[in-house]
Amino acid sequence: MNIPENRLVHVVVRVRPATSVSTYGDTVYDYGVAAARKDMNAYLTQSSGTEPLSDGRAPLVGAWRMLTNDLDVTGRDRIEWNGKVFEVDGDPKPSYTTWSTVPHHLETTLRIIAG
Repeated sequence: MNIPENRLVHVVVRVRPATSVSTYGDTVYDYGVAAARKDMNAYLTQSSGTEPLSDGRAPLVGAWRMLTNDLDVTGRDRIEWNGKVFEVDGDPKPSYTTWSTVPHHLETTLRIIAG
């Protein structure tokens, strides 16, 4: 059993980066044209945000929570929704019921930063 689909009211796009190796041997993540994109049903809610700074800058830093039945989200993915681009903040966490060893759904903390 999963979260009922009618409760997952947002359609998001999971962006999985393409990878390459730089001339220095570092992994480079490309979220552009080469990235793999996948539509997913989810539920997003903002859990925190910040206010403008005293020096006049107006940064937008917010933490969001995403629930989805799709277990294919990694810590390197990005999520696009409603004109916003989120970074997955840490590893997504599968959530289990007390009577099953199979994940019920996935909970992910997202971060949006601009400014």
